[in-house]
Amino acid sequence: MSIVTVQLGQCGNQVGQELFDVLSQDWQDGQGQGQGSRVQREAHSSCSRERFFNQEPSGPPSARAVLIDMEPKVICQTMAMAAKRGRWQYGDGSHFCQKQGCGNNWANGFCVHGPRYEEAVGDVVRRQVERCDRLAGVLSMMSV
Repeated sequence: MSIVTVQLGQCGNQVGQELFDVLSQDWQDGQGQGQGSRVQREAHSSCSRERFFNQEPSGPPSARAVLIDMEPKVICQTMAMAAKRGRWQYGDGSHFCQKQGCGNNWANGFCVHGPRYEEAVGDVVRRQVERCDRLAGVLSMMSV
């Protein structure tokens, strides 16, 4: 069962990137020493990989995530950091951004950009969900 993470805005994208770093570290640690038996650690590692990542035929696993922000800066930084570490990556079409931001104005984003890009964002999320065999849920990350 898969979980798709939707990372919204600067905070959601930065926290989501940290989540995937911790998950990838957990499954790598599952092969070594830690709490629980070796079988338990391997089962936990396998479950984390299958639930939060797509296994790519070549290269590192791809996070089941959609990155959304009106400014490309944070998304580019987030994707670059994941690629630099090399343990996992974000998928090529798993993000949505525009050249103009909201200028730290939540109402502008909600009232102007939200309705304008609702369909495009929905398409990106739908494509990520369709890659799952069985969807267990959607995890939204954002500042409130």
